[in-house]
Amino acid sequence: MATAHGWSLKDIDLTSLRLFAAAVEEGSLARAAEREHIAISAISRRISDLEYRCGLALLERHDRGVAATAAGEILLARLCDLSGPLQRMMFDMEAIRGGTSGFIRVHAHMSAISGSLPGKIASFIAENPGIDVELDEFTSVEVIHSVRTGSADIGLFSGTVDGGDLHIIRWEHDELVAILPPGHGLASRDDLTLSDMLDEFFIGMQRDSALLSLYRHQATILGRTLKERGHATSFESVRKMVSVGLGVAILPAIAAYPFVEQLGIVVRPLKETWAYRPLMLCVRDPKHLLAATRLLVEHLIGKKLPA
Repeated sequence: MATAHGWSLKDIDLTSLRLFAAAVEEGSLARAAEREHIAISAISRRISDLEYRCGLALLERHDRGVAATAAGEILLARLCDLSGPLQRMMFDMEAIRGGTSGFIRVHAHMSAISGSLPGKIASFIAENPGIDVELDEFTSVEVIHSVRTGSADIGLFSGTVDGGDLHIIRWEHDELVAILPPGHGLASRDDLTLSDMLDEFFIGMQRDSALLSLYRHQATILGRTLKERGHATSFESVRKMVSVGLGVAILPAIAAYPFVEQLGIVVRPLKETWAYRPLMLCVRDPKHLLAATRLLVEHLIGKKLPA
């Protein structure tokens, strides 16, 4: 028998393997061809090609039909071993396509993670136990980059940052407030503006955060520069530094009011139009989302995406 020079994964043809198994099970090329809805000549050619590829006779052909050779019996046994995993693979792909299974990567900025996002993701997972969601915190700029490059499927970021060519959906909003140390001179006021605070030292988020960039820019519009005394990577650290008198800060209300009693900080509304920030959700292209990702987006925004 003429043989191919070696047999590799790229030579494996699942259709030919299925036809070989059918021939052995039926004991006849004619019955196998009828079962598989294929011409006898085609099934014979495919099995002959399979034998050529592996360099072994797989079938004994005789007047009464066909039977597996010793090599054919081994191949058939290995095919039986493979059928379960292959079937499960197809079930998995169908589940992902249908939205009952999947893995979704969500990148979000700190305001979203400090707000309602974790609870909404938890309720989604409870309703969809076959779908796993990984939630990681990044700055808004990093969130946009990760969605654009495919490192994340869904991003949540501050609406004060340009999302570029991504598909942007308005998600929620947050209110920014002023945070003062206990007994601070500005605490006697019912509300504050940024201008009222510019003589004070500021404690801000990390230097590339959307929040710090926002009120730095607003100070520039007023012809002033922030007096920055410290920076932190968490709202908790900012609150702590303010509580001991290192400076004042501007944070989302949800990261301020619940800690007034615990830390003794003073929280005042910020009378600025920019203090009401839209929080945005972004994906690359809603028309090409996997079903599970689409389900989570719709869960977060509370409505169906366009088909």
